[in-house]
Amino acid sequence: MLTPLQTKGPAESFTELEPLEEDDPQSYDLVPPPLEAGAVFSLETRSEQLFSRDHLRIIFSDPALLLRFTAFLSTHRPQSVPILIYYLDAVKALKAIAYANAVAEALEPINGYDFTVHPARSTVNTILEDKASKAFDVLVSEDLPAYITHQYIQIVSLSITRRVTGTLAPHLREASEGLAEVFCLTDPSRPDNPIIFASEEFHRTTQYGMNYAIGRNCRFLQGPKTNPVSIRRLRESNEAGKEHCEVFLNYRRDGSPFMNMLMTAPLCDSRGKIRYFIGAQVDVSGLVKDCTDMESLQRLVLEQSHTARDHASVEETSISARKDEFQELSEMLNMGELETVRRWGGRMHREHQADEDEMNSYNTGPKSRIVLKDLTPDLNKTHNPNGRGSGLLSGVYQHYLLLRPYPSLRVLFASPSLRVPGILQSQFMDKIGGSARVQDELTAALAEGRGVTAKVRWVTKFDDEGRNRWIHCTPLLGSNGRVGVWMVVLVDEEDGLSRRWKQAPPVTTNFGNGSRTNLNVQGETTRDGDYFPHSSSIRSSSPYSL
Repeated sequence: MLTPLQTKGPAESFTELEPLEEDDPQSYDLVPPPLEAGAVFSLETRSEQLFSRDHLRIIFSDPALLLRFTAFLSTHRPQSVPILIYYLDAVKALKAIAYANAVAEALEPINGYDFTVHPARSTVNTILEDKASKAFDVLVSEDLPAYITHQYIQIVSLSITRRVTGTLAPHLREASEGLAEVFCLTDPSRPDNPIIFASEEFHRTTQYGMNYAIGRNCRFLQGPKTNPVSIRRLRESNEAGKEHCEVFLNYRRDGSPFMNMLMTAPLCDSRGKIRYFIGAQVDVSGLVKDCTDMESLQRLVLEQSHTARDHASVEETSISARKDEFQELSEMLNMGELETVRRWGGRMHREHQADEDEMNSYNTGPKSRIVLKDLTPDLNKTHNPNGRGSGLLSGVYQHYLLLRPYPSLRVLFASPSLRVPGILQSQFMDKIGGSARVQDELTAALAEGRGVTAKVRWVTKFDDEGRNRWIHCTPLLGSNGRVGVWMVVLVDEEDGLSRRWKQAPPVTTNFGNGSRTNLNVQGETTRDGDYFPHSSSIRSSSPYSL
């Protein structure tokens, strides 16, 4: 079930000021009374909750949530696995100390033995506690935001794919207007890496006009509650020439906050030199407000929304269900440690020692293999062994082209998935198959500078018959209001039924007779409506009418 990614207007739930229609002789109210302070939603507060220590604490407290988090780190952030293991082992050591203290506290004095009169002092390891706390802080500041971003990428990619392909539910279309059209292009060769082109939807979303935004660095979107760690990560990625994705709080010109999922990638020329950076933004305020597909955040919001009376009752319940120290320690044991406990636990208390053969009989069979799987679809798995930016955007934006404006329409930059020999500086329209009507209408829309979405037959030199793909074209405008570059996102059919590979042609038996089989069929015979009746459809108007 998809939910709106963004909300109309500010995400803050301000008091309704509509006039009251009823005539109550006992009332002097003209408008509904204001809501209680705790009932007013604040996106800034929700953002703090989203990236807080308490949020990660809830994830670590539930085995199912923790499994998803650790699976994400193993797949997408293997460099963070050592600090995760370090933290878990440090916590295990602290719980072992707590259990040892509990056993020591349970020692009772024995008559006639003076040394048992005075209880043993509890063991405290403040250095270990500090190390565990710092390891947890690293996970909160670096890995929790990456995990949250990964979760939202899955939702956004599905929503944008359905928006582009026209399969999004009607009640979500209005809330997704302009969803895949917020782009800006920056020039790192100029001082402060300013914006040189931006889409109309960028100006609508941020409320900053073209005259203000063009020529400035994107930091004018930052505000009082913008996470400085997020800004540091973005800056370091740009300086290293790497792609990056971040979810953080930004502000519109009127001061209202919105949750921005920003994806940036370097654009390289044919020699690999970084010329520009492309930035794609998605307003995910609706996801954050509704805690969509974020069970841990839902629990945190519920936990912190209790009144003082409810909180007291929760405390009483938690005290009655409090775990003892050994239970908490046992929950931290890994499979190897549990196997040792199973084999040797309680040995000194047994009346009869089992034979060694009997002890080993439990382990004669082979151990079953443990398979760990991420429960969410993987739409953002990237691996770059060279450590250099590849220009890959995340999720649905992984296939894109940047074109010169009409009449040139040459491909200037391409995503890694489309970067094949000869793609740069080639003609974009040479890759559009299908009927002549679709080609003419697409060309007309690009000439007029109108955002356009079309289902076309995508042709390459390796596949002259082509396959069905959706193209989502958004103009990025310069300071004079004219189109400076086109951002074209390619989206495959959601059901995955589009043919990716041509079937091999039948092998001819008359080799060596001088005849030649021409596999490159020219003209409209293999690309028009007769060959594929529903191969093309086009929607063109303003960016709002996708």
